[in-house]
Amino acid sequence: MVQRLCTSGNHEAFKCGVHGAAGVIAGLMAAYNIAACCFRTDRHLRVNAVVYTLLVGYEIRQTAHHLRAVGPAPASALPAAKCA
Repeated sequence: MVQRLCTSGNHEAFKCGVHGAAGVIAGLMAAYNIAACCFRTDRHLRVNAVVYTLLVGYEIRQTAHHLRAVGPAPASALPAAKCA
């Protein structure tokens, strides 16, 4: 089951959603750490801000990769248009 999930081309919409959610969470963490840097001088906040910002970029890239792999539905899978 795990091998099927991890194989390229399988469950791409699910993988896209997971990376999209991870990107949103990383964005929130980056925003928090950037805001905290404005009020506190702790070094770990600056490091966290950089790491989470880079993670957002990575997750955007992964989300786009899986989104491209989903692609449009095949013509045979689309319902026939009815003209009145």
